Parts: sequence; structure tokens; C-alpha cells
Amino acid sequence: MPDWDKLREDFPVTRKYCYLANAAIGPIPVTVYNEVSKFYQDAMCHSEHLWNDWVVKIQNTKDLYAKFIGASSGKDIAFTHSTSEGMNIVAHMLSDKGSVISNELEFPSSNLPWVNVNLNNVKFVRANNGNKILKEDILKMISENSDARTLVTSHVQYSTGFKQDLKALHDIAEEKQLFLVVNTTQSLGASYFSIKDYDIDFMVGTGHKWLLSSFGIGAIYIRRKYLEELTFEPVFFGQAGQKKKEDYSNNMKVDMSTDATKFEVGTPNFQNIFALNAALKYISRIGIRQIERRLLNLTDYLIEKLRNLGLQILSPIDDRKYRSQIILFKPKRNPVNLVAELERKHKIVLSARGKGIRVSPHFYNNEDDIDRLISVLRKI
Repeated sequence: MPDWDKLREDFPVTRKYCYLANAAIGPIPVTVYNEVSKFYQDAMCHSEHLWNDWVVKIQNTKDLYAKFIGASSGKDIAFTHSTSEGMNIVAHMLSDKGSVISNELEFPSSNLPWVNVNLNNVKFVRANNGNKILKEDILKMISENSDARTLVTSHVQYSTGFKQDLKALHDIAEEKQLFLVVNTTQSLGASYFSIKDYDIDFMVGTGHKWLLSSFGIGAIYIRRKYLEELTFEPVFFGQAGQKKKEDYSNNMKVDMSTDATKFEVGTPNFQNIFALNAALKYISRIGIRQIERRLLNLTDYLIEKLRNLGLQILSPIDDRKYRSQIILFKPKRNPVNLVAELERKHKIVLSARGKGIRVSPHFYNNEDDIDRLISVLRKI
């Protein structure tokens, strides 16, 4: 069992704030800070001399990421700057294959890339039955759209914390011959996730939330067979996508890589990739299953305390398979104003989402943090 109190010491943010907004931005631990600082020191003292070492470390990070998500190879991973960039890549590859089934709970980064390519091509499943997107509603939407070819979903929804049953969605995608596209922004680093378990075609995500990495780093996974098909090609292209990246003499002929690097454009974002490297190692040492159990225990405690205050919980919590580390509750005052007051007066950091307040603890949080929140809510 990890020593959670000891791990808490890795997060200086806890010395000033009761920080419960990890679904918005995850504070980096000391080990990630040290890795980024080392890169800048190396860039200052050695510069281009270390280029080859840095390139090797990028591939090492892709291999770490592939292992973390259960992918077979780091060659199936491309680094992006954000979830939005990754989803745009997938949208431009798949939008002309048939209609796209998404849902109304998604964060804009999941839906807008598809809408931008072709608004009329996207169909949205409505949430019901306690902020859930259920299998039967997805099947109904597919049956109403015979040309459906792509199914888009978040593993965990950003606002309500609804955790999608990816096994059920895989079964639907396989039966209906759909591409399955998963946004893991709100699950990687907090919930168990595996490409192998869910047989996913495309995955996008970012590093600055539960992965405890930094801004400006995301990743995309693409199933190997699509990387090798000529019909799935990048909209933008540069030297990073060439088979022989170090051959700068060829400036008139595309010799495209057959792995995910063909979707990478520009000079590598070294410092943020190395931050991700450190964060992946840090979380892997703790163990994602341990982290998931920790977060479910903390949110069990939170749910009990909120109910004792008579506050309505908007997240789907009755069925544990839909539970995540995100809990949305309805306050008795305006959510935006209350969140601002909690931070300004009490150093408690939360997020206002929709008609509620989102509480999103990570493993470094503890019951004392939740008690502090509840104590203030009781008073005001």
C-alpha cells in the first residue's frame, strides 16, 4: 500500500491550498519539476550537443506511454500539444467515412473538431437517467443513422464524472463496424485504462490534468493497421513525418513514415515531453489500480459528507461501474460565485461546471481536505 501521506509531500500546492480541482489542472509533483528544470539547465549548458540524447528520450517516453495505456508499441503513439489537436487529426481522417455518433455531455474538444469538418454529419446522443449516456440510447441513435461509421466518447465525462462502459461500446462498434474514438483526458492517471481491454481504434488525451505533467503536451494513439493504410493520412506534414528525419537534403519528395510520427509537425516540444516522461514513471511506481481505489474511497467519503449536508449530487453514483473520481453537486447558491468565494476567502480550489460544483480530488488529497470543504460549506 502506498504511503499517501508521504506522497502528499511531493505536492507543494497542498501547503497553501485545499486543492480539489485536478479535473481542471493537475499540479505537478516535485519530480516532474526537477525533470523540466534539468532540461532547461542542459539546454543552457549544452544546447545542440544533447540533441541525439533528447531524441532517444522522446522515443523512450512514447514506449512508456504505450505501456501505460496498454498499446503494443510506442510507434503507434504521436505526441500532440493537446486533446483538441489529437481530436482534430482523427476528425479529418474519419469524417468523410460516414456519420459520427457523439453525445451532449462531451467537452467541446471532443465535439467541435467534428462539427467544424461537417456539422450535419455529427449526431448527438442525449443524456438521461441521471446524467448517463447509456448503451441503449447509443444503439438507438445508430439505428436511426444507417451510415454511422464513427463512435466518439470520453472515458470519463468532464462535468458529471460519468464513466463510460468502454467494453459495451467496443461490442457496439464491433457489431456495427464503427471506428471507436476515445478521449481519455479525464481518466488517464486516475482510472484504469487499457487499449487491449477495450480494443480501441483511436485515443486522444492530454498531460496537464490527472497525469500530473505539464501544459502543451498531449498524445494520440492510432491502431497499427490504420497507420499503414494510405486512406488515413495527415492533413499537415513536415520533416518530422519523414522516414529519414535526419536527411535534410530531401525537400521535394514526401517519404512518409508508416508509424504515428507522420502526424507530428515541427520541432519536438522537448521540455513537456520530458515532463510527461517523469510523470508516467511517477504514477506507474504508485500503480494506477492503487490510485483508482484511493480515489473511489475518497469520493465515497465525500459523497457521504455531501449527503449529510442535504446537498444534491448530480453525478451518477448509484451504479459503481459509472463512478469516477469526479463528483458534481448542486449548491444552494450560484456555483460560479460560490467557487470564487471558496478560493478567495478559504483557499479551497474547486470548479463550477454547469449547474453544479465539481470536486475532483487526486491521490495526494486526503479526508482532511474534504472535511475542510464540508466545514466551510456548512457555515456558509
